Amino acid sequence: MTQSPPIVRLRPKAEARAIRHGFPWVYADELVTDRRTQALAPGTIAVLEDAERRPLGIVTVNPASKIIARVLDRDAGAVIGRDWIAARIACALALRERLYEAPFYRLVHAEADGLPGVVIDRFGAAAVIQPNAAWAEAMIDDLAGALAAVTGVTTIVKNGTGRARGLEGLAEETAVLSGALDGPVPVPMNGATYMADLLGGQKTGLFFDQRENHAFAARLANGARVLDVFSHVGGFALAALAGGAVSALAVDGSAAALELA
Repeated sequence: MTQSPPIVRLRPKAEARAIRHGFPWVYADELVTDRRTQALAPGTIAVLEDAERRPLGIVTVNPASKIIARVLDRDAGAVIGRDWIAARIACALALRERLYEAPFYRLVHAEADGLPGVVIDRFGAAAVIQPNAAWAEAMIDDLAGALAAVTGVTTIVKNGTGRARGLEGLAEETAVLSGALDGPVPVPMNGATYMADLLGGQKTGLFFDQRENHAFAARLANGARVLDVFSHVGGFALAALAGGAVSALAVDGSAAALELA
């Protein structure tokens, strides 16, 4: 018999309307933090109720974080497991496949794709998961399994670094969860080929969230001399050259990143 999830409750003065209208977070001063709630393990799945004990949905709770609860599902009866995660990833994949011709993109962008605190970048047959919330750390095997089942990627890397994990009380860890990497991965994007270090690089290895900005810069670059400061692996510089720049100088504090530019 499946055990019912614990219940956490908003304080009487907390604004339940924001949650009902889609706000994804509950801050520590908005939740009743009695001994029972404080004793919950980081990443615990719970039912969130308003002050009148009306269910608002399923949340993940981390008593150690200022964002003490993150909304996972508006259905208080939802079962959070591998199938649920797979459905969210499948929805995100369908959106990306409408936008991009090749499988190189930010597949999951945390709350925007219904997976709070989770970033997944796809690099062809490989993917990098950043589990930046306690629930994602606790369910990393289910995340990886669902990701492989939905997308067919054969190599999955966990990148457990960054300030966000520290705010959740999570230790830093980077590991290959499945498959293998032979070195940096070539990524065709904006008319150029970038090299992404999925294990030792910054973030997930490439700043996919800057893709449109790089493309915009490329449209301005024809015939120009370009200075790309804080370049990482040549984000703006390579796009500018592909766009017809006469020259591009990439500057970055990481010698390892510049070697890939």
